[in-house]
Amino acid sequence: MSALNDSLTAALPGLADLTGYDTLAAVFLIAAWLGVGWWVEDRPNRKSASTLMYRHRLNWMREMARRSPRILDGNLLGGLQNSASFFASTALFGLGGVLAMLGQAPNLGEVAHALPFSGPVSADGLRLRLTAPLFFIAYAFFKFAWSQRLFGYCSVLIGATPEWDAAREVEIMAAAERAGRVNGLAARSFNRGLRSLYFTLGSLAWLIGPLALVLSTCAVVLMINRREFHSESRAAIADG
Repeated sequence: MSALNDSLTAALPGLADLTGYDTLAAVFLIAAWLGVGWWVEDRPNRKSASTLMYRHRLNWMREMARRSPRILDGNLLGGLQNSASFFASTALFGLGGVLAMLGQAPNLGEVAHALPFSGPVSADGLRLRLTAPLFFIAYAFFKFAWSQRLFGYCSVLIGATPEWDAAREVEIMAAAERAGRVNGLAARSFNRGLRSLYFTLGSLAWLIGPLALVLSTCAVVLMINRREFHSESRAAIADG
């Protein structure tokens, strides 16, 4: 066990600077991130705004199948693709910013130590704490990039949906259902990317200390819960 600890300390120099409270705060952060994903996407008997929007996306594709021409649908889908592409680019810029912070850990430590409730930690310890926002923002980039591609797949499926013909209704509606499901999957990846960006901001509080990380994580969880279950937008989506 001692040899394992020595190996970990050698591989991660900042590990020795982290306390048991840091470990508990990091576990709380990961548990909150995973828990919020389940709470929003799979919570039984309560529908989040994201889940309710999935139904509207299916209805959109059903209406698309009956619409001719489908210029409106193409324009709407293009806007969604542009949004995913924008956030993917934003995540890349944020990733570069976090990597730059890794190189400026000594200077960053001086700023962090000047803040209230912060404790002493070495530059290596700060670098280790920065792995949390680095992970979340990298995850967000992959989700946004995949969302953009899925919206592209949806565009192809819309193009492959035959023009409306009552005699081919079953075939056409099956094609619309496929497009709707892919549209919903694209939106799910997009929403996961957004939640990861929220947790990226929350995890930056770890630079101050474990208590700040726990408090910021709780704030992020409460904010997401309100937007998904108790916001005016959710009520408008669910109306009727």
